[in-house]
Amino acid sequence: MPPSLGPMSTPLAGRRVLVVDDERAIAAVVVRRLELDGAVCVAAYSGTEGIERLTGEPCDLLITDIQMPGKSGLDLVQCVQELAEPPSVIVMAAHSELAVVVEALARGVDGYVLKPFDPELVAHEAAVAMELRTLRQVASAGTNLAAGTTLAVLGEVVSAFERADPFRAGFSSRTARLAGAIGQVLGLDSDRLVVAARVHDVGMLAVPPSELHQGGGMDRPTQHLIRVHPTLGARWIERLGADRAIVAAVAAHQERFDGNGYPGGLSGDDIPPLARTLGTAAAIAAMCAARPWRTRREPSSVLDELRAGRLLQFGAAEVDAALDVLHRSPALLA
Repeated sequence: MPPSLGPMSTPLAGRRVLVVDDERAIAAVVVRRLELDGAVCVAAYSGTEGIERLTGEPCDLLITDIQMPGKSGLDLVQCVQELAEPPSVIVMAAHSELAVVVEALARGVDGYVLKPFDPELVAHEAAVAMELRTLRQVASAGTNLAAGTTLAVLGEVVSAFERADPFRAGFSSRTARLAGAIGQVLGLDSDRLVVAARVHDVGMLAVPPSELHQGGGMDRPTQHLIRVHPTLGARWIERLGADRAIVAAVAAHQERFDGNGYPGGLSGDDIPPLARTLGTAAAIAAMCAARPWRTRREPSSVLDELRAGRLLQFGAAEVDAALDVLHRSPALLA
């Protein structure tokens, strides 16, 4: 049976975690921190030993270093994919190994931590991975929650993690309100838009908060990794049974009308309508909140940015609909 979604236990309570790192001190730090949240941890000190543990003892979560003598973290990822009941996976790596981290994420890894790290970041990533694993288990059971309900629960998980970050608190909820209202003006499926908006940034949960709080904007490595978050989030919700329209909206919400967005460089009508609307709503929601490198935008500035972004960042129809909504409901900018 999948673990309970009840609020009385932490996401890591009772979870079996395998920690693999050739540096014993690092492995010990990770084990000690996760055990504080109730995880049952086992350590391995080489990739080869990690593979032996994986194939001999089932676990819920693998946390592995990327570069190790002999078998690497990517070898462990490959081993996980061949298991009948694969665990969730978090990789640990140095900034110089970012290209390998991106490759690992493309292979299905659930999260990452960059070294040197705060043990609290590892606990954060592990909790996110276990929340997602619980939802996948519930969804795969088929009788407990429909896909829509599972995504609603995931939306609450996203909101809970956002509340822990003063710069992102309420972001997905604000995006959902805006997306639903703009979608109605455009004649789109507002219910789907609201669901997509609540979970559209779930891939950002894999990015440690400290990486998002760098003054003066984000460094190039952080920007590079953030570019994979739409793909990561879309893959996660697809595993939870989300329909294709919602998956496509999440995957493409960072595309730009002029083709200069990411991850696919789509432009114009090649961007699905739900994604264009979701991206517009998310941009408005982001402008209405402070970030570590800037203060929140005033309402008049938000409207000016929308107009300036017409046919560049945003489609004309989306801008017109957003301006109509904000004219009628200025409280959405508060």
